[in-house]
Amino acid sequence: MPILILFCLLPLALAAAAEYAAYRFARRKLWRWVPPLVCLGVTLSVLFARFFGWSDTEGAPVETLLFVPGLPAALAFLGLYLGRRLYKRLWDPRVIDDDGKGG
Repeated sequence: MPILILFCLLPLALAAAAEYAAYRFARRKLWRWVPPLVCLGVTLSVLFARFFGWSDTEGAPVETLLFVPGLPAALAFLGLYLGRRLYKRLWDPRVIDDDGKGG
């Protein structure tokens, strides 16, 4: 269970919270790029550290790179998407149909 929390739920929740906060509280649109760029930077740094830090001269096997950082990175980017969708759902203006016909 702790592995599931560490590798799946934690990146998802942190990324969603960071993206929501960036969209909700950032005054400039430039700050909205910070969570995705930080996520990409951390993913690439962990990828390079694991690949070149392997004891072999050929690098790490692909299977290990798919598990770490692949799985947490994929869920973190999913969290970024969900954080943005949550912001859009809560704070974007909605069109109200006044004539009652719908559609």
